[in-house]
Amino acid sequence: MMLPLALLDFLSPTTMLILAVVAILLYGERLPEVARTYGKQFMALKKSMQGIRDQFDAVTRDVTGTMEQTLRVEPISSEREEATAPKFEPPPAEVPSADPPTEPTSVAKAGEGP
Repeated sequence: MMLPLALLDFLSPTTMLILAVVAILLYGERLPEVARTYGKQFMALKKSMQGIRDQFDAVTRDVTGTMEQTLRVEPISSEREEATAPKFEPPPAEVPSADPPTEPTSVAKAGEGP
């Protein structure tokens, strides 16, 4: 695992000595117990991160395998027939009839009474 360059300056011997002195002052006699607890928590964090990486890799492999299988099963060929839409034909124009339209007799005109 590569450490970022910023951490290389932080992990100098002087910095480590200062951290050790602060840890002794804060925890005193309980320092081994605290260090063990932090070590276990750090290892649990690393294991969970590795589990997440493994799941991500498995999903990536599954998707890649599925895509490769799909491409192998359905090769693109030029023998396929292209879909075409039916030709649009406008409706025939209506021919006007020779008879003039007649008015209905049952409808009363406005202003006329019974």
